[in-house]
Amino acid sequence: MRVIERFFFLLASFLAVLPALTVWSPAPAEAQDQPAAAAQPPLVLLLDGLGVYVETDYVGVSALARPLRQQGFRTRTDTHLMNKTRGIVPDIIIGHSMGGDTALRYARKLVASGQPAPLVITIDAAPAPPSCPVARCINIHGPGFPNVRGALNIDAWASGAKFVAHAQLPTHPAVEAIILNRTSDFMRQREARAVPTPPTAPAEAEQGAPAASSSSSAPAASTAPAKPQWTAPGWSAPNWSFPGMNLNGG
Repeated sequence: MRVIERFFFLLASFLAVLPALTVWSPAPAEAQDQPAAAAQPPLVLLLDGLGVYVETDYVGVSALARPLRQQGFRTRTDTHLMNKTRGIVPDIIIGHSMGGDTALRYARKLVASGQPAPLVITIDAAPAPPSCPVARCINIHGPGFPNVRGALNIDAWASGAKFVAHAQLPTHPAVEAIILNRTSDFMRQREARAVPTPPTAPAEAEQGAPAASSSSSAPAASTAPAKPQWTAPGWSAPNWSFPGMNLNGG
């Protein structure tokens, strides 16, 4: 009888501590060792103008997608209607013609909703572009197309794209170079900000080692006996000396 009672006592004790063992079980090692997700490259939104509804290397800003990806950007292309990209948050918006007008208006919406202000680059923004709502804003235009208030306005013809028509302006080498130089600067500044700042050295290290005390820097006093001064022999007469000579070591 005692054996049965002892068995049930041990079983009850085990069942009592079982929930605690389940709660204290450690988390799987795999969940603790997952690496952090890498930051995505910056995104460029390319908006073509009226009549350019297919991505091409010959007309419109969609031709910039390939060199921008070579610089390290992600790219999305769309028309001035933004049927495919509405709601995205780009780091840079580049628009041509009516796509430039849309770029300015979409940048304003992003800023108003609390999103970071993008870099905006427009080429021949039309028909009536609004003022630029962000600090970093560039408008490249040919004859007959207006300046954009609040933007850095660049004359395309004076910059090397002379006599180039409106439709071919975004793909002209001079205009493309202006745009890619700006995007390259953007990427370089972004990478510089991502570099961690080295830790500041302690104040003691900045000030250098403390100066040696005067007692340690001063030469040690000599312990050798002082050289005896020459004196007149004991047989000298009192108060007698050679003229001009001090017989007591002067």
